[in-house]
Amino acid sequence: MAIFLIVAACKPIQSVRPSKSEVVKGSCLQLMTYNIRVGAGRDGLLTPVKYLISSKSKLKEIALAIRSVDPDIIALQEVRGAAQAEFLADSLSMNYVYLSHEDSRLEWGLAVLSRFKITEYYGKFIRYDEKKPRVGLVCTIELHDSTVTIINVHFHLGDYDEQVEKTMNLMSNVTGPVILMGDLNLIDPDDGLPPIKKKLIDTCEVVDTECSREAKDIGTHRFSSKRLDYIFVDPHYFSVLEAGLAPEQHRSASDHIGYFACVKPKSKERAP
Repeated sequence: MAIFLIVAACKPIQSVRPSKSEVVKGSCLQLMTYNIRVGAGRDGLLTPVKYLISSKSKLKEIALAIRSVDPDIIALQEVRGAAQAEFLADSLSMNYVYLSHEDSRLEWGLAVLSRFKITEYYGKFIRYDEKKPRVGLVCTIELHDSTVTIINVHFHLGDYDEQVEKTMNLMSNVTGPVILMGDLNLIDPDDGLPPIKKKLIDTCEVVDTECSREAKDIGTHRFSSKRLDYIFVDPHYFSVLEAGLAPEQHRSASDHIGYFACVKPKSKERAP
């Protein structure tokens, strides 16, 4: 079932991303996934999301955490309405789209922010439940000389088989390079990752660096030490140069830690 998006917009790019290092200068596509906990920071850690209180000051901390990674494309989860997505996009001078989960209990959803033009987007349910629905946000982004499809998901805890199957269905409709990002909420990775890994690679697993080892060791959720947040890429189109977590000073802006991956698009001659 498709969801037609009414509230979404694009913002002009007003800044140029500086290179991370000479090694990746001009070749790194910096990706980030981040569950922002509706801009409520770490207050009320046992409080249900619908009762959390968002604030502009906490959203500014989220923006600083994102800026510390300096991503080109960001997948955000637990975004409280299009206004929060727009605030972060304006703060970072990026384009954005927002998609609601269509949850009757509260307004929240997914957003994708991009330094590049977002040319198309749509959503489909990956878990259709009257009380706790979840959707997947699919975006086509125009890079300098190609396009890439970004799929952003936030799995409900449990019911992994259904959500993974419908996420894979989203990918089956894509031709060309695809990147899957999001909060998969997997207590045990074996519950859901095998089908995904048949098509895509886990950016944290395919590099062995100090940053990637830290992400594996401490996880992306501050209070469970689990790696709940993932970035997967198609190995036919991308190689992974680096993966890791947002800097230590920006890890308290949410109950999740922003996770990033630096990937290098492969030449068209090498892609299938």
